[in-house]
Amino acid sequence: MPLRRLAAGLALCALAAVPALADPPPNLLPNGNFDEGEATALHWEAANGLTTFFVNEMGRGRIVKMDTQVDRLQALEWMKAFAADPTLPPPAKTPIAKDSFATIGGNEGVMLDSDFIPATPGQDYKLTVAIKGDGAPFVWIKGFQKHPKREAFVDAYQTRLVGLDASPTEWKTYAIGFNPTARMPKVEKFKVRLYAFWPNGLYCFDDVRIEAITAAEMAELVKAREHPGPLREGRPE
Repeated sequence: MPLRRLAAGLALCALAAVPALADPPPNLLPNGNFDEGEATALHWEAANGLTTFFVNEMGRGRIVKMDTQVDRLQALEWMKAFAADPTLPPPAKTPIAKDSFATIGGNEGVMLDSDFIPATPGQDYKLTVAIKGDGAPFVWIKGFQKHPKREAFVDAYQTRLVGLDASPTEWKTYAIGFNPTARMPKVEKFKVRLYAFWPNGLYCFDDVRIEAITAAEMAELVKAREHPGPLREGRPE
């Protein structure tokens, strides 16, 4: 057999031996990259235009931006007005000192919630999120169960990812494992809450993913929290 034909045959064999890349696991959180929807992102709470925003960033598409350097009284007033009429134009921001504790960031903080996700009994999950910001924002997992008498859903579980070494200029990816029903078996659904507070400044979130994982993968996430690598393990509390 000519050497050229033999080399080509070996190359084909080598290529055939390379397994196809596996598809990434499905994201159980709809629209985790915020790109679906027009004025606002589908499956997420509406941004109010004063403390929360959906904005486009080159190379990433639409992201969530939060501003915690907003006068607290102005922010609370605007949240109430926006809840009553989300078509109102946002007000001009009242000037306030960068280090003032009279901001929304120095008190309640700023948050944005996802739609609910059904909780599968006994299932381990992985939360992954890209973050940049002026401090260490949180991403909460909030679990809910049905109240036995009121037939309403009430808080029953929470854990949080903390962007411990977040940068104001560089996107960093964090992950934690969680299981809403391990200790609270009556939890039926949960949601993601993006949250920023102190220090006053700007915080951004993108590529939020919820994946169902195996017990072995959960154990690896727990182990990785002790020795964080390039994929930083946010602290669950």
